Amino acid sequence: MNICIDVGNSTIGIGAFKNNKLIERMMINTDPHFTEDEFYQLFKKPFSYVLEGKETLDSIIFSSVVPQINIPLLSALKMLTDVEPILIGPGTKTGLSIKVDNPMEIGNDLIADLVAAKEQYGYPSIITDLGTASKILVLDKNGVFISCLIMPGLILSAQSLSNKAALLPEVSLIAPKSILAKNTLSAMNAGIVYGHADMIAGLIKRIENELGYDCKHILTGGGAVYIKDIVKDDFVFDRDLNLNGLNIIINKNSKEK
Repeated sequence: MNICIDVGNSTIGIGAFKNNKLIERMMINTDPHFTEDEFYQLFKKPFSYVLEGKETLDSIIFSSVVPQINIPLLSALKMLTDVEPILIGPGTKTGLSIKVDNPMEIGNDLIADLVAAKEQYGYPSIITDLGTASKILVLDKNGVFISCLIMPGLILSAQSLSNKAALLPEVSLIAPKSILAKNTLSAMNAGIVYGHADMIAGLIKRIENELGYDCKHILTGGGAVYIKDIVKDDFVFDRDLNLNGLNIIINKNSKEK
């Protein structure tokens, strides 16, 4: 069994894979103040198969964009198991070709997205990952990662609007049935959700125009739930793209390979 852990700015995704199938999945809110004991308690559920002797743990992979969490999290993993985690970095086999100015700037979460998209959906493809930041990733017709766009995410945009505009309330990010809003909450929900969906569609159109060909469209990330039904005709929604990518990277770096 493999355990895949992805630490994002808003959530931590944990997946347990058996024979490359996701058998346990959980998401927890990211808290930079978590201690190793708190991480230990949180991780007991996905590790229960191993702790109860039902499964043998083969590998753990760990990616993070929140450095202050890394030490207590890794300490908790050592309390749970003797398996040394794979840390994505220089020398990690991913199967990706990268053509950007500074490959070292690419977050581990994006690497996992790209690996899964390339292996599962092929290319050319455009991956939209909606988290604290919204990212659009481009795999060209040769399967090379050539570009990434980054913008404020849905929740971040909503929070910024509510915090900076004294008379505007917090919103649910549930898109109203009509774009013709009749009250403040509907106006904010419609503007933020439909606006974000149309922004993404517009940027993808620009990307494809510049590439000169159409691409497959893949949608993932915690914020995807707010727009997936709006864009469902144009996107494949894969909530587990990142975890599957991490598991694929485990396989590419296993001793047997």
